[in-house]
Amino acid sequence: MTIAGDPLNELENLVKRAEELRENDRITDAENLVREALERYEDSWELWSQLGHILSRKQDFVEAVEAFMTATTLRPGEFWPWLYLGHAQRELKDYNLAIESTENALRVEIGQNEINMANYNLACYYALLDRKKEAMEYLKEALENNDSMKEWAREDSDLDSLRNEPGFEFIVEG
Repeated sequence: MTIAGDPLNELENLVKRAEELRENDRITDAENLVREALERYEDSWELWSQLGHILSRKQDFVEAVEAFMTATTLRPGEFWPWLYLGHAQRELKDYNLAIESTENALRVEIGQNEINMANYNLACYYALLDRKKEAMEYLKEALENNDSMKEWAREDSDLDSLRNEPGFEFIVEG
């Protein structure tokens, strides 16, 4: 996999290979590859982020949080590690930290799809904290002109506390 004289190309290939392994459910192989690569590229936010995904797939959310936090420390201006850090924190039921991480994701220059995803996650985290007003506001923002997310919202158990709220049906059906 090494391309002589081009460590950036090698790193890019390692990240892609780890992602392929993870997507093909070869989690142990992906983890081994990433951990070995981190010995050489310890400052690669991409590898730390891959490790976070791998550990999340293994349901090891404590370690996933650490990996995503390392990625955000190395590259604070990157959207995805912040978003996935929030998701891992949500899995640990640390909703306040999940909110903080997702708000950090929104501080990064991103496109509308990413904003919608972050707002949707914030709606879920606030709903899980039973902070219905904030949850409804973020849900409304996330679902405007986004039919696929409306389908998620109709089924998502994170939003159960909002189902009887005035306007919920309008937001998810509208």
